[in-house]
Amino acid sequence: MSKKRIIAILLAALLVPAGYFLFKWSRGSSAAWKYIPSNAVVVITSEHLQDSAYTALEANLDLKRLPLLDIASDNLSLLNLLSPDQKKLQAFLKGKDISYSYHPRTSTEWGVVMYIPVEGDKDSKWLASPHHNAIRVLHHTFQDHKITDINDTRSQPLFSYIIKDNYLIVSYYGELIEDVIRATSLHIPTFDLQSKFEKSDDSNYGTSLYLKNEAWKSIIPSSTTQGSNFAEFAQAFPGYQDYHAESEEAGNKLKFVSNGTDSPDYYITNWLKNSSGSVFKGHKHISQQTSYFYRFAVQDKPDFQKQFLKWHKKLKSEAWEKLVYHIGKESTLLLENLGSELILCQLEENNSISDGKILLAEFSNYDKLRPVLKKLARLSTPESNVSTDQFQGYDIYSIAIPEFPTGIYGPMFSGFPRTYVTYVAPYLVMSNNSQVLQNYIVDYENQLTWKQSPEYDSVLTNAKSKAQLSLVVNLRKAQSRGEGSYTKSYSDLTAKIESVVLQCRYDGSNAYPEITLSPKKRQTANKVLNRTFLNIDIEWPVLYDTELTALQNPIDGSSEVLLTDKENNLLRVNNLKTGKTETITRLNGPIVTSAYKVDFLNIGRQQRIFATSTSVYAIDEDDSTHVISSFSKTIPSGSPITALYMIDGGEDGSNRFVVNDAQGELYIWESVTKDIRKLNRINHFDNIQSPVVALNQIGNRNYIVTQKNGKIFLLKTTGAVKEGFPVDILARTESPFTWTQNAATGQLELVGVSVYGALTRISLDGKITSQTQLLRPEPACQFRTVFDRNSLDWILVRTSTNKAAFLTKDGKELFEIKNLLPNSIIQYHFFGVDNRFITIRSGNYTTIFDMTGKRLGDKPIPSELKVQLTYLPSYYKLLIFSRSEKKVQVWSIKLR
Repeated sequence: MSKKRIIAILLAALLVPAGYFLFKWSRGSSAAWKYIPSNAVVVITSEHLQDSAYTALEANLDLKRLPLLDIASDNLSLLNLLSPDQKKLQAFLKGKDISYSYHPRTSTEWGVVMYIPVEGDKDSKWLASPHHNAIRVLHHTFQDHKITDINDTRSQPLFSYIIKDNYLIVSYYGELIEDVIRATSLHIPTFDLQSKFEKSDDSNYGTSLYLKNEAWKSIIPSSTTQGSNFAEFAQAFPGYQDYHAESEEAGNKLKFVSNGTDSPDYYITNWLKNSSGSVFKGHKHISQQTSYFYRFAVQDKPDFQKQFLKWHKKLKSEAWEKLVYHIGKESTLLLENLGSELILCQLEENNSISDGKILLAEFSNYDKLRPVLKKLARLSTPESNVSTDQFQGYDIYSIAIPEFPTGIYGPMFSGFPRTYVTYVAPYLVMSNNSQVLQNYIVDYENQLTWKQSPEYDSVLTNAKSKAQLSLVVNLRKAQSRGEGSYTKSYSDLTAKIESVVLQCRYDGSNAYPEITLSPKKRQTANKVLNRTFLNIDIEWPVLYDTELTALQNPIDGSSEVLLTDKENNLLRVNNLKTGKTETITRLNGPIVTSAYKVDFLNIGRQQRIFATSTSVYAIDEDDSTHVISSFSKTIPSGSPITALYMIDGGEDGSNRFVVNDAQGELYIWESVTKDIRKLNRINHFDNIQSPVVALNQIGNRNYIVTQKNGKIFLLKTTGAVKEGFPVDILARTESPFTWTQNAATGQLELVGVSVYGALTRISLDGKITSQTQLLRPEPACQFRTVFDRNSLDWILVRTSTNKAAFLTKDGKELFEIKNLLPNSIIQYHFFGVDNRFITIRSGNYTTIFDMTGKRLGDKPIPSELKVQLTYLPSYYKLLIFSRSEKKVQVWSIKLR
């Protein structure tokens, strides 16, 4: 081979790759940057949003209905007014990279400009003179550019467009078209988004997003309870971000990845950017009530602590100054023993707790810190006997320093008017509400955590992930509030996606954000979804018990039915396929109260708790040897037992039980080792409205007792009536008062409704703070509060002769059901804020509804008694237990 030929081959070998990379680099982003006005907040480029179907994952998630993308997709519908020929429009748009730019008009809304490539004179001609019966075409000139204005037949403006440099540029707002003309004619220098991403190669992606960080405010406005923490978290993300939909699905997850941009100048970023992120191992510490989960963690603990202490020396905080004022140099213990992981959990809202938060800070040497926390709690708390407490063996300290965590960890961890602290190794645990902290301990002890969740047991465990900060959002919990939300609803997203994970990886001065959508693990066939199936009939000619007893193990979701026979043998059916009964023990009578399954003994497994007319029982069963242990107690009066209420706040176990007898007396059962004692030693109650409700604060365990005549009592543990009570609302009530957290002040208050709709709020010192008359559409309307059988949540109900309306805690109507028979029985079933149900027994049939009023199942359930419900979250299956025609029946409905 000649020398010249060899040189030619070598040159080709060098130049071809060089030319390829030069072409690839010079191609840059496919967005129409040259025409985009400089005030753009978001720029999107996609070749798929115009497609009739743009789906991903086995769940067929419609990408056109995702946040941000949905706005662009909706704007494309404007083009339908240019021609009635849909095939012509589809041919015009097919396969084109269309750009969209978003421009601020209000704090959460934008005007959109679309940039659509035009190919050839044929398209230009019909676009210059569109024909459609529903429009009038006008024109005006701006800086020598002809702008086409499309109006409706009444001369109302619809949208405007121009054709410029082989682009059709369209917008609802004519002034934005004028901004495009200014941007191209005045040769304005490139703006920030353009300069950051114009040369970014997005040729391998079907859809790309370029945005300013502020764009996320439209997804979660800062006015919501979640928004303030999210706004801080968003500052840890780059000021300018790019996201690209990966062409291939990874592990059946949809990812939007980044090519990288500049790291933000945010205080937490400086703690994290020098070390790789660490795999998450604390699943057993995260309650299943978690709605938003924020995590900040790195592998290099010494460097993290160095950066943290360096930052804290410069921090100026009123909370920290107060802390130092109380404990002086001992305050450094809170800083020097910090690990390299911080977690903030925002919990699901219910009608009592509106903004529950749990902060977990990795911490060592708690034994040394314990006396310091005790001292700080005592010195910072002005009230007596409420600074320290114990709950299930855990120390609880009340720190009355507003925004105490902010003084230690900065503004990301705000929203703590008062802080309640305990230690669950290896985390120092802080909460903004004493009841929330107790609920957290109960969930941790009963293993109701992510470790037992099939959806979250492996989140953030990928060893390849080096992200230092993460946010996991449970979409169903975040957007499942029936009374509506401040945020936009994305029904396709929430129906098909279990969680959204936002992560950011730092590599020195560079940041790489990422968004992952994880679909639900099980998809149900349409022929099964929301259909009612009869699982089993259990022949039971005589039901001796007062009501049907169905219990559920909260850890594995398994359900069972308890029945008694004529010899008072307690029988169990836990095989819902065969219906076989097995004898557990013998009682002294049939069951006459509600039954519960809870770890009353605090031994790591649940016991069955119920009462006959003469005794209360706790039935324990060893999981390995199946040895049955029966604990029973009688009440001092000897009067027949009529009701049993489960309440939380127990010291030895997770719960306590209040017993009501036929004479209207109340008794408390606090432990199997203690006798049942009388609660109301001084007062005699008349017509107690069921249930009795617990109100627990640190140092104080109270009971809310409501009489039918409208007198509300707040009892102390001793049975004494709290000062300022009883409160008389001067109206009859058909339901008990309960408690709720005032969203504005964070303080607890009593709330209830009179039979004629006076919604009343009472402060803890016994003062009526507000009374609001709820809407009464008919004179026959009556109101009451309906509780979940475990008293975990409640809802307001308005009933009349043949209708029932369901209301939020503020009285806003959710939905109404009509054509009910007289004396219908309404029940509320709470299995977490994302799984709440209403059952209505009208006649001898029961119908089930979700909190939007949608009927569940394809047929009503025959039922001669109140039904009982259990929910199996791992299968999204609702089980309904009913009694009909001498049989106990178990029905099922697959919900997702």
